[in-house]
Amino acid sequence: MIRIDSQIPSGRIEVLDASDPADIRLAVPKDPNCDLMGWYHFRASGVRGVACRFSLVNAGESLKVRLPNREDYEDRWTNTGPVASYDRVHWFRLKAEYDGMAFSFRHTPEHDLCYYGLWAPFPLERDHAMIARAQVSPRVRLETVAHSVEGRAIDMLTVGEPGPGKRVCWVIARQHPSETQGGYFLEGLFDRLLDPDDATTTALLDAAVLHIVPNMNPDGTANGFSRSNALGVNLNREWVSPSPERSPEVFGVRSRMEEIGVDFCIDCHADAELTCNFIWPSENVPSWTPERRAPFTAFETAWAAANPDYELGHPYPGGVPKQADLSMAWNWIGERFPHALSVLLEQPFKDVSWRKTPETGWSPARARRLGESFPAALLAALRAM
Repeated sequence: MIRIDSQIPSGRIEVLDASDPADIRLAVPKDPNCDLMGWYHFRASGVRGVACRFSLVNAGESLKVRLPNREDYEDRWTNTGPVASYDRVHWFRLKAEYDGMAFSFRHTPEHDLCYYGLWAPFPLERDHAMIARAQVSPRVRLETVAHSVEGRAIDMLTVGEPGPGKRVCWVIARQHPSETQGGYFLEGLFDRLLDPDDATTTALLDAAVLHIVPNMNPDGTANGFSRSNALGVNLNREWVSPSPERSPEVFGVRSRMEEIGVDFCIDCHADAELTCNFIWPSENVPSWTPERRAPFTAFETAWAAANPDYELGHPYPGGVPKQADLSMAWNWIGERFPHALSVLLEQPFKDVSWRKTPETGWSPARARRLGESFPAALLAALRAM
């Protein structure tokens, strides 16, 4: 008998009918108290050699909260497929069909148990392992800056020593828990930052101190939510006026930014509709000045040189908004700290158009490599400030 289960790390699915392997009907749950949805992750057991067809019958409902001005972009379900894994380490891509509402895919597993998901999960235990490994380095100090709605720690890792003339740099990730690319990106970044023989990171830490918040939304990660915290709050719309009750995650991190200061910040996200790695400065905030353009140009030019998976020339999806939404982290930071360079990073769920890899699409390994190449880009930006 086939069993579908979502009680797994970062699991999320609703089983409607799994009695017929050729027509397994599932639904993507919404986040609590809101219409945000999209993430799914489940396991199917008893499937060795069984020709299965899985249908997420309500997938199209996620487009009700689609970002504006995306009419010229493929939606999140078109020309892509789920990832699958037998060992939760190696993830491969399956083909899928989308009819405007249902998202369906076929698979005949080679083993009794197979995992399926929107993208490779990055569960809390992996966060804890990454943080534990990093904090034993002599370069690193750890501070718990807040606790989530459900009481989970929001940790900040400080890499390097503050000092006169040193720039203060921030890296924040996982405001939206389904955007697990940020976790793999940080694994790659820590690989570089903790290597005492890496000349680039040694030069970077001579010039700057980095404050890294690996997971802004551990409740969402634990519960398999798409974009909200445990109260159904989209944390990336809370930066103007966060509260200890509604959005303690943002309240705590923002408070520490106010105390420490910011010269540079990158807010790590992922976008299910893009086919590129996309970065953009907060150039439409009221305090923006042309002087900030030179460090950003140096930053993205150096990143493209260090890793071609960041490709120059991609415009802001749908056009740059005339008025910045200051409730979003990168915009609020760019406005609050007028001298700082605040950058949005969006990784893809699908694949990068310049070098498609149908077997995996954009993968955890490539996300790690993107993180490994980040210090060279940041160093170039700091030198241009």
